[in-house]
Amino acid sequence: MQELTLRDIPHFPPPWAYACVGRPDERRGRIAVRKAFVELKLAFTRAAAEVSGEIGQSLQRIVRHASEPIELWLIRSTLLAALPLDSERANDHRLAVLDALQQVYPESEQAGQRMARGR
Repeated sequence: MQELTLRDIPHFPPPWAYACVGRPDERRGRIAVRKAFVELKLAFTRAAAEVSGEIGQSLQRIVRHASEPIELWLIRSTLLAALPLDSERANDHRLAVLDALQQVYPESEQAGQRMARGR
């Protein structure tokens, strides 16, 4: 028997339902989580736009369709490795991606610092 998740049940509950229920501190928490995801997705989108060719197109498509932070987390090393090494703009995108990941996954700070140094 296959176990269903909320993602498998269309329109349950509707997205607006989360904003209408719960205590104010819970609502603020959900908004903060959503804002961090949006910032993460924007950082990934901008970085993927710097990658050329078929790999760049694939990364852009994956980022565009991502609906959870873990989906972006799983492609982080591919995206960072695909960014050009000789471009200051790509380095800025690399740092923006790592900073956004740090906001969503604070426990990954050491891993992100190692990635930034290329180890």
